[in-house]
Amino acid sequence: MGKLTEMLYDRRRHIGTASQARSKKEWMKEQTAAFIRAAKSEFRKTFNVRTSIAALAVLALTSVGVYTAHDKVKTATPVYRVYIDGEYTGVVRDQASIQEQMEKYGPLLKAHVAFLPVHQAVKGTNEWTVANAIAESTKTMVDMVVVRVNGQDIVHVKDKETAEKLIQTLEAQYVKPDSNATVKLSEQVDFVPLHADKQTLVSFDAALALIQQGKNERKTYVVSRGDSLWDIASKNNITVDQLAQANPNIADVDALAEGQQINLVAVEPLISVDTVSEETRELTTNYEVEYRDDDSLDVGTEKIIQDGKEGKKTQTVRITRHNGAVTKEDVLSEHVTAEPVKEIISKGTHKQAYSSYSGSAAPVSGSWAYPIGGGYISSQYGENRGGKPHLAIDIAAAMGTPVYASNNGTVIQAGDLGDGYGNCIRISHSNGVVTIYGHLSSMNVSVGQAVQKGQRIGGVGSTGDSTGAHLHYEVRVNGVHVNPTPYM
Repeated sequence: MGKLTEMLYDRRRHIGTASQARSKKEWMKEQTAAFIRAAKSEFRKTFNVRTSIAALAVLALTSVGVYTAHDKVKTATPVYRVYIDGEYTGVVRDQASIQEQMEKYGPLLKAHVAFLPVHQAVKGTNEWTVANAIAESTKTMVDMVVVRVNGQDIVHVKDKETAEKLIQTLEAQYVKPDSNATVKLSEQVDFVPLHADKQTLVSFDAALALIQQGKNERKTYVVSRGDSLWDIASKNNITVDQLAQANPNIADVDALAEGQQINLVAVEPLISVDTVSEETRELTTNYEVEYRDDDSLDVGTEKIIQDGKEGKKTQTVRITRHNGAVTKEDVLSEHVTAEPVKEIISKGTHKQAYSSYSGSAAPVSGSWAYPIGGGYISSQYGENRGGKPHLAIDIAAAMGTPVYASNNGTVIQAGDLGDGYGNCIRISHSNGVVTIYGHLSSMNVSVGQAVQKGQRIGGVGSTGDSTGAHLHYEVRVNGVHVNPTPYM
């Protein structure tokens, strides 16, 4: 009985609070008295002694079981129940590693995280679940919209209005406000609402640039004086066709201006715009050039009898474009508004004997100097240039290549008159012959100066209406263009 009472006391001591605890002797005395009173009560009732003893045995065994279980819990390794902002998240065994993770977040961690130590046997813990929940608590979650292209999330913007403005801005680059064009996106584009971390949001300008630029890195080139399309393509290891494809917005990639910025890589936007429109346009038609032999003119000379004139016509066309580049044209109707006028040129057939000459003025015929110190003929006299004959010879050469006077004469022009020739020198020879040297980079003579055949007068350039370094060599007799070949 004494041992049982002591055991019950030890059990009470473990499960009671310190404020309720009494001295062992006092407590045992009370329990003994209680036990005697219980025994007497049992005897007073109808139960027999054997039943009472059995009941006391059950009470004793129960006390022993509670004591044994409590002892096992007391000696078990503690684990920690984790609460984030008061909500139970999971059980962890390594509290230190979780707290180390929390310290790394610093001020980003605004949630209150509590650890409650417990003594209980667990088969598994939730370290990953707890760590992930703490990481998620550092994020500032907001409502936003993701632009999804062909099922792939491309960019996050703040709302649907911003997403719609992106598409409207993209379409406006290829469609004029008053256009009757039908517009269609090449890809399936959806605006999907979601709740996500605001750090994933992208500004409007950045989102538009991403959609326009796509996967390729944008590379550009600034045109220098004298650059041709071939020069730029060669410098950047690409073809001329690739260069043209990278610049669909440039109407004439052959007519490049100094300082102009062009693309080196064709842009592949993430969202493409297809348009179909009906347009009316006016076109010019080339005129024919007819040559007539004229024995009154010396061989190598020509005279325009009738000026040519371009014709005009209007067309109504259906034009299909992809990102602004024309992919298809269908002519719906066509009307000629002005017929072209043929140009008629007399071509000299009279041959005359050449004689040697020396003196201060150049003869109409005789020995002439080649007007440049190198290069090659890039455009012949009479060559078709947009429906018009080229009335000079172009000699391509490196920038600064020396240019010489073809014969003795007097300088009557040395400067840029704004007529497309750029820096230009004109030299008057005898019998109404004038030689013209255009697009020069430098000029070494002045008006009124007498020059000798073979004298350096300037350097090759690309001034005026020019797309590359070359000498424009032209000869006129009494104001009429003639083939410069005999004067070289």
